[in-house]
Amino acid sequence: MNTPIEAVLTRHADSDENVENVETLRARLAEANEALQAIRQGEVDALIVQVSGGEHIYTLHTPDEPYRDLVEQMQEGAAVLAVSGDILYCNARFAALVDEPLESVIGTRIDRFVHASGRDGVLALLSARNGKCRGQLIGSDTGIVEVYLSLTTTVSKDVDRLNLIVTDLREIQEAYSDRDRAEHDNRMKDEFLAMLAHELRNPLGAINSAVQVLELTPSGGEPETRARGVIARQVGHLSRLIDDLLDVERVVSGKVHLNRRPLDMAEAVRRVVSGVTGEVGLNRHVEVSTDPVWINGDAVRIEQVLTNLLTNAINNTPTDGRIQVTLRGDGNDAVLTFEDTGVGISPELLPFIFDIFVQGDRTLDRARGGLGIGLTLVRRLVELHGGTVVAASDGDGRGSSFTARLRQIPAADASPGIAPPLDPVEPRRVLLIEDNRDAREMLRLMLELAGHVVYDAADGVRGLELLEVEHPDVAIIDIGLPGLDGYQVARRIREHPNGRAMLLLALTGYGFSSAYQQSAKAGFDRHLIKPVDPDMLARLLSEDARRIGAHDEPGAHCGSRRPLPD
Repeated sequence: MNTPIEAVLTRHADSDENVENVETLRARLAEANEALQAIRQGEVDALIVQVSGGEHIYTLHTPDEPYRDLVEQMQEGAAVLAVSGDILYCNARFAALVDEPLESVIGTRIDRFVHASGRDGVLALLSARNGKCRGQLIGSDTGIVEVYLSLTTTVSKDVDRLNLIVTDLREIQEAYSDRDRAEHDNRMKDEFLAMLAHELRNPLGAINSAVQVLELTPSGGEPETRARGVIARQVGHLSRLIDDLLDVERVVSGKVHLNRRPLDMAEAVRRVVSGVTGEVGLNRHVEVSTDPVWINGDAVRIEQVLTNLLTNAINNTPTDGRIQVTLRGDGNDAVLTFEDTGVGISPELLPFIFDIFVQGDRTLDRARGGLGIGLTLVRRLVELHGGTVVAASDGDGRGSSFTARLRQIPAADASPGIAPPLDPVEPRRVLLIEDNRDAREMLRLMLELAGHVVYDAADGVRGLELLEVEHPDVAIIDIGLPGLDGYQVARRIREHPNGRAMLLLALTGYGFSSAYQQSAKAGFDRHLIKPVDPDMLARLLSEDARRIGAHDEPGAHCGSRRPLPD
């Protein structure tokens, strides 16, 4: 049945002159009907209308508009391919993955953007027209992108179209990497804590046994002498262990201040080797060869480097093994080498040997391994001195060597870094405030044996009362006191007329930077780390209180192993 317009066209078609116009109108009508049908079916997104002012674009809302927006805005790459592999359509995310403008992607073949190593797999997926696979896309600037490809096939007007979804795997791989790193760090932490417990129990067990020996034997006999030696060595071991634990955070974070001065490296090497090899039951042959070499360094920190390198060699060298310590000059460098015939370092471990908490394989006899902090300290301390340290090994069972290079200075410009001998001790009036009874009693006895007069108190209130009565020259104050803590006591002493000129020494187990700063702010002259080094304490008490009253940078001189200023 004809439409009204078609009926009119039919009536006017009888005249010859109108035939051409009628045919033209019929063609336009067919075109309009086709456009209307396309609009109804959602195949047209917009209309362009010619008007006197130019072209106007009218956007149409179609039923599939939400789905088009979804594809355009999705975080996955999407592309529609012909069976031949030509890209008929892609969204902005796909163009971003291959780092090409959208218009340059459409019309090209998909294999142009597929890396050669995975091209066969992608082509097989396209041939199957359905499935999933891993692949690699190539971007002009982004390089190779690891992706996951998912392909389905749909039929539109009897034409097969391949629908490709591309997932960028980089974020997923990074998440897995972060998880693996966290799991690895957690395992390293657990292993570190287990080794720390082992390292602490060994000296504590030896000290406990030595105390029992002292209780069961007459005074002055050989067993007592040996027990005292055990206690001294094991307390020293515990002190070094705790110092390393406290130092590692400060050294790694760059909070250590070096007290540099000309230092005789040959003498430092011989002193450290003599001290470490003097321990009972070493059973390793240590050879030392030194040239007269001087550096500008922190004596305490260099000793820490030497001790850790030698201890590492001893721990990893079996009984009757050989360790060679060599110091030589090489141009402008002082070259220090520790070489052993021990268990060696595996190729897998060697690149990470200086990383924190990295340990060699552990055995029940503790012949290998450690806390995993000694070599980290070595590297950071050497680097703080402007030097380098490297490790080398031919593999498991073939020994290892550690070589440190430091800047050498002429010996003529150097003077020995050994403290001058102390003058005869001048007795001091010392106020000791410590709540731990055993610690207070031992420190009081030590001070009294050195010739000082000691007034001791178990809390801050009693200590302030003694300040009023006894007028001491020096106060040694534990920070962790009950009631008034050590900081509060120090402030009150500084406010008191009798306490303004006193030497105030903080006594604590905390060696963090914030603890040093808080001590200085409270009025302390020095921050001493437990256990106190007797030689350092004797030096402090022998100096003029006002001359040593200036505060040091945290960690510069304060602590159980810090040197004193000249």
